[in-house]
Amino acid sequence: MLNRKLAGATALAAAVVALGSCEKGPEVVPATFTARPSVSDMAEVYPTFARMARISGKVKMRCEYTISGSLQRCRQLAVAPEGLNFEKGVSRLLGKYTVSPQTYDGRPAPAPITFVISFDPPAAPAPYSGEPVRDSDVALVRRQLSYIGEAEGQAAAYRASRTVELDRMTAVSGIVDRAYDAEGAQRRATMPLAVVQALSPEDRSRLSRSGGYVMLPMLWDIEAVSPEFFSANERLAAHMRNAYCAQYACSTELPAAAPAK
Repeated sequence: MLNRKLAGATALAAAVVALGSCEKGPEVVPATFTARPSVSDMAEVYPTFARMARISGKVKMRCEYTISGSLQRCRQLAVAPEGLNFEKGVSRLLGKYTVSPQTYDGRPAPAPITFVISFDPPAAPAPYSGEPVRDSDVALVRRQLSYIGEAEGQAAAYRASRTVELDRMTAVSGIVDRAYDAEGAQRRATMPLAVVQALSPEDRSRLSRSGGYVMLPMLWDIEAVSPEFFSANERLAAHMRNAYCAQYACSTELPAAAPAK
Protein backbone atom coordinates (compact mmCIF):
# COMPACT_ATOMS: atom_id res chain seq x y z
CA MET A 1 0.00 0.00 0.00
CA LEU A 2 2.81 2.35 0.99
CA ASN A 3 4.66 1.66 -2.26
CA ARG A 4 1.51 2.40 -4.27
CA LYS A 5 1.09 5.76 -2.41
CA LEU A 6 4.74 6.68 -3.01
CA ALA A 7 4.44 5.78 -6.67
CA GLY A 8 1.30 7.91 -6.94
CA ALA A 9 2.99 10.87 -5.25
CA THR A 10 5.99 10.58 -7.58
CA ALA A 11 3.70 10.49 -10.62
CA LEU A 12 1.82 13.54 -9.35
CA ALA A 13 5.08 15.47 -8.79
CA ALA A 14 6.23 14.58 -12.29
CA ALA A 15 2.92 15.79 -13.70
CA VAL A 16 3.25 19.10 -11.83
CA VAL A 17 6.78 19.59 -13.18
CA ALA A 18 5.60 18.79 -16.70
CA LEU A 19 2.68 21.18 -16.34
CA GLY A 20 5.03 23.91 -15.12
CA SER A 21 7.25 23.34 -18.13
CA CYS A 22 4.25 23.63 -20.46
CA GLU A 23 3.15 26.89 -18.83
CA LYS A 24 6.62 28.39 -19.21
CA GLY A 25 6.67 27.82 -22.98
CA PRO A 26 9.58 28.40 -25.35
CA GLU A 27 12.19 31.06 -24.63
CA VAL A 28 11.92 33.87 -27.21
CA VAL A 29 14.64 36.54 -27.31
CA PRO A 30 13.60 39.52 -29.47
CA ALA A 31 15.79 40.87 -32.24
CA THR A 32 18.07 43.78 -31.36
CA PHE A 33 20.06 46.23 -33.46
CA THR A 34 23.82 45.75 -33.31
CA ALA A 35 24.61 48.73 -35.58
CA ARG A 36 22.76 51.91 -36.51
CA PRO A 37 23.46 54.96 -38.71
CA SER A 38 26.05 57.37 -37.31
CA VAL A 39 25.46 61.03 -36.52
CA SER A 40 27.18 61.88 -39.79
CA ASP A 41 24.96 59.42 -41.72
CA MET A 42 21.86 61.08 -40.25
CA ALA A 43 23.15 64.58 -41.02
CA GLU A 44 23.71 63.69 -44.67
CA VAL A 45 20.05 62.74 -45.25
CA TYR A 46 18.39 65.26 -42.91
CA PRO A 47 16.09 67.27 -45.23
CA THR A 48 17.67 70.68 -45.84
CA PHE A 49 14.87 72.93 -44.63
CA ALA A 50 14.03 70.77 -41.61
CA ARG A 51 17.69 70.85 -40.58
CA MET A 52 17.96 74.61 -41.12
CA ALA A 53 14.87 75.19 -38.96
CA ARG A 54 15.86 72.58 -36.35
CA ILE A 55 12.59 70.68 -36.85
CA SER A 56 12.61 67.09 -35.59
CA GLY A 57 11.08 64.18 -37.51
CA LYS A 58 10.32 60.49 -37.21
CA VAL A 59 9.83 57.69 -39.72
CA LYS A 60 8.35 54.37 -38.58
CA MET A 61 9.54 51.34 -40.56
CA ARG A 62 8.82 47.63 -40.67
CA CYS A 63 11.49 45.36 -42.14
CA GLU A 64 12.43 41.74 -42.47
CA TYR A 65 16.06 40.70 -42.14
CA THR A 66 18.45 37.96 -43.13
CA ILE A 67 20.16 35.51 -40.78
CA SER A 68 23.31 37.59 -41.24
CA GLY A 69 21.41 40.61 -39.90
CA SER A 70 20.92 42.87 -42.93
CA LEU A 71 17.52 44.49 -43.44
CA GLN A 72 15.33 43.56 -46.41
CA ARG A 73 11.78 44.07 -47.70
CA CYS A 74 11.27 47.27 -45.72
CA ARG A 75 8.18 49.42 -45.86
CA GLN A 76 7.24 52.73 -44.32
CA LEU A 77 4.43 52.67 -41.78
CA ALA A 78 4.21 56.34 -40.79
CA VAL A 79 6.04 59.68 -40.86
CA ALA A 80 5.73 62.83 -38.76
CA PRO A 81 5.56 65.66 -39.41
CA GLU A 82 4.42 65.24 -42.99
CA GLY A 83 5.43 67.59 -45.77
CA LEU A 84 9.12 67.90 -44.87
CA ASN A 85 10.25 64.74 -46.69
CA PHE A 86 11.92 63.00 -43.77
CA GLU A 87 11.14 59.71 -45.52
CA LYS A 88 13.11 60.59 -48.66
CA GLY A 89 16.55 59.67 -47.29
CA VAL A 90 15.55 56.57 -45.35
CA SER A 91 16.59 54.16 -48.11
CA ARG A 92 20.17 55.45 -47.76
CA LEU A 93 20.14 54.65 -44.04
CA LEU A 94 18.77 51.10 -44.09
CA GLY A 95 22.08 49.58 -45.12
CA LYS A 96 23.68 51.06 -41.98
CA TYR A 97 21.57 48.85 -39.69
CA THR A 98 22.47 45.32 -38.66
CA VAL A 99 20.29 43.05 -36.54
CA SER A 100 20.95 40.27 -34.08
CA PRO A 101 18.08 37.95 -35.09
CA GLN A 102 15.30 36.87 -32.80
CA THR A 103 15.91 33.44 -31.27
CA TYR A 104 13.42 30.71 -30.34
CA ASP A 105 14.79 28.37 -27.69
CA GLY A 106 18.28 29.45 -28.67
CA ARG A 107 17.81 28.97 -32.43
CA PRO A 108 17.60 31.88 -34.90
CA ALA A 109 13.97 32.57 -35.80
CA PRO A 110 13.84 35.79 -37.86
CA ALA A 111 10.61 37.76 -37.70
CA PRO A 112 9.69 41.27 -38.95
CA ILE A 113 11.07 44.11 -36.86
CA THR A 114 9.37 47.48 -36.38
CA PHE A 115 11.44 50.53 -35.44
CA VAL A 116 11.50 54.32 -35.61
CA ILE A 117 14.19 56.41 -37.30
CA SER A 118 14.45 59.73 -35.46
CA PHE A 119 15.84 62.92 -36.98
CA ASP A 120 16.98 65.18 -34.14
CA PRO A 121 18.59 68.64 -34.39
CA PRO A 122 22.26 68.72 -33.35
CA ALA A 123 23.15 69.30 -29.73
CA ALA A 124 25.13 72.39 -28.72
CA PRO A 125 28.90 71.82 -28.72
CA ALA A 126 31.01 72.05 -25.59
CA PRO A 127 32.96 75.29 -25.04
CA TYR A 128 35.79 75.52 -27.56
CA SER A 129 39.01 74.06 -26.14
CA GLY A 130 41.10 73.55 -29.26
CA GLU A 131 44.21 75.31 -30.48
CA PRO A 132 44.04 79.07 -29.83
CA VAL A 133 42.65 81.00 -32.79
CA ARG A 134 45.00 83.55 -34.37
CA ASP A 135 43.62 86.78 -35.79
CA SER A 136 45.75 86.27 -38.91
CA ASP A 137 44.06 82.93 -39.63
CA VAL A 138 40.62 84.47 -39.18
CA ALA A 139 41.57 87.26 -41.58
CA LEU A 140 42.70 84.74 -44.21
CA VAL A 141 39.47 82.77 -43.94
CA ARG A 142 37.44 85.99 -44.07
CA ARG A 143 39.05 86.79 -47.41
CA GLN A 144 38.20 83.29 -48.68
CA LEU A 145 34.59 83.79 -47.61
CA SER A 146 34.29 87.28 -49.05
CA TYR A 147 32.11 85.94 -51.86
CA ILE A 148 29.41 85.12 -49.31
CA GLY A 149 27.03 88.04 -49.04
CA GLU A 150 23.34 88.71 -48.99
CA ALA A 151 22.91 86.28 -51.89
CA GLU A 152 23.57 83.49 -49.38
CA GLY A 153 20.00 83.85 -48.11
CA GLN A 154 18.59 83.57 -51.62
CA ALA A 155 20.63 80.44 -52.28
CA ALA A 156 19.53 78.94 -48.96
CA ALA A 157 15.87 79.73 -49.75
CA TYR A 158 16.20 77.97 -53.09
CA ARG A 159 17.79 74.86 -51.56
CA ALA A 160 15.34 74.72 -48.67
CA SER A 161 12.22 75.10 -50.81
CA ARG A 162 13.30 72.11 -52.93
CA THR A 163 13.22 69.81 -49.90
CA VAL A 164 9.57 70.29 -48.87
CA GLU A 165 6.30 69.24 -50.48
CA LEU A 166 5.11 71.23 -53.47
CA ASP A 167 2.21 72.88 -51.64
CA ARG A 168 4.57 74.75 -49.29
CA MET A 169 7.60 75.51 -51.46
CA THR A 170 6.74 79.18 -51.94
CA ALA A 171 5.97 79.68 -48.23
CA VAL A 172 9.27 78.06 -47.19
CA SER A 173 11.27 80.17 -49.63
CA GLY A 174 9.80 83.32 -48.08
CA ILE A 175 10.37 82.05 -44.54
CA VAL A 176 14.06 81.41 -45.23
CA ASP A 177 14.50 84.78 -46.95
CA ARG A 178 13.05 86.66 -43.99
CA ALA A 179 15.16 84.68 -41.49
CA TYR A 180 18.36 85.55 -43.37
CA ASP A 181 17.30 89.20 -43.55
CA ALA A 182 17.03 89.17 -39.75
CA GLU A 183 20.04 87.02 -38.79
CA GLY A 184 22.18 86.45 -41.88
CA ALA A 185 24.66 89.28 -41.31
CA GLN A 186 25.50 88.17 -37.77
CA ARG A 187 25.82 84.55 -38.91
CA ARG A 188 28.24 85.56 -41.68
CA ALA A 189 30.28 87.56 -39.17
CA THR A 190 30.83 84.49 -36.98
CA MET A 191 31.73 82.14 -39.84
CA PRO A 192 35.47 82.97 -40.29
CA LEU A 193 36.18 82.33 -36.60
CA ALA A 194 34.10 79.15 -36.70
CA VAL A 195 35.91 77.81 -39.76
CA VAL A 196 39.30 78.30 -38.10
CA GLN A 197 38.05 76.52 -34.97
CA ALA A 198 36.98 73.56 -37.11
CA LEU A 199 40.22 73.26 -39.11
CA SER A 200 42.74 70.56 -38.28
CA PRO A 201 46.25 71.70 -37.21
CA GLU A 202 47.54 70.58 -40.62
CA ASP A 203 44.99 72.72 -42.46
CA ARG A 204 45.77 75.69 -40.22
CA SER A 205 49.41 75.31 -41.16
CA ARG A 206 48.56 75.23 -44.87
CA LEU A 207 46.32 78.25 -44.41
CA SER A 208 49.24 80.40 -43.23
CA ARG A 209 51.43 79.50 -46.22
CA SER A 210 51.60 81.46 -49.44
CA GLY A 211 48.19 81.40 -51.06
CA GLY A 212 46.54 80.46 -47.79
CA TYR A 213 43.78 78.26 -49.20
CA VAL A 214 42.23 75.11 -47.73
CA MET A 215 39.06 73.12 -48.32
CA LEU A 216 36.41 74.32 -45.90
CA PRO A 217 34.73 71.85 -43.52
CA MET A 218 31.07 70.95 -43.94
CA LEU A 219 28.65 73.28 -42.14
CA TRP A 220 27.57 70.61 -39.65
CA ASP A 221 31.22 69.86 -38.86
CA ILE A 222 31.80 73.57 -38.19
CA GLU A 223 28.85 74.00 -35.85
CA ALA A 224 29.80 70.79 -34.03
CA VAL A 225 32.94 72.52 -32.66
CA SER A 226 32.10 76.23 -32.70
CA PRO A 227 29.70 77.50 -30.01
CA GLU A 228 29.56 80.91 -31.71
CA PHE A 229 28.47 79.48 -35.06
CA PHE A 230 26.04 77.08 -33.40
CA SER A 231 24.38 79.97 -31.55
CA ALA A 232 24.11 81.99 -34.76
CA ASN A 233 22.45 79.03 -36.49
CA GLU A 234 20.11 78.58 -33.54
CA ARG A 235 18.87 82.15 -33.87
CA LEU A 236 18.42 81.69 -37.61
CA ALA A 237 16.58 78.42 -37.03
CA ALA A 238 14.24 79.94 -34.47
CA HIS A 239 13.01 82.49 -37.03
CA MET A 240 12.34 79.74 -39.56
CA ARG A 241 10.81 77.25 -37.14
CA ASN A 242 8.43 79.72 -35.50
CA ALA A 243 7.18 80.98 -38.85
CA TYR A 244 6.83 77.52 -40.38
CA CYS A 245 5.17 75.85 -37.38
CA ALA A 246 2.63 78.69 -37.22
CA GLN A 247 1.41 77.56 -40.65
CA TYR A 248 2.03 73.82 -40.74
CA ALA A 249 2.04 70.85 -38.36
CA CYS A 250 5.37 70.23 -36.62
CA SER A 251 4.37 67.48 -34.17
CA THR A 252 6.49 64.33 -34.18
CA GLU A 253 3.60 62.19 -32.88
CA LEU A 254 3.36 59.34 -35.35
CA PRO A 255 -0.09 58.61 -36.77
CA ALA A 256 -1.56 55.15 -36.31
CA ALA A 257 -0.58 52.83 -39.14
CA ALA A 258 -2.54 49.99 -40.66
CA PRO A 259 -1.51 46.55 -39.29
CA ALA A 260 1.27 44.92 -41.30
CA LYS A 261 0.17 42.02 -43.47
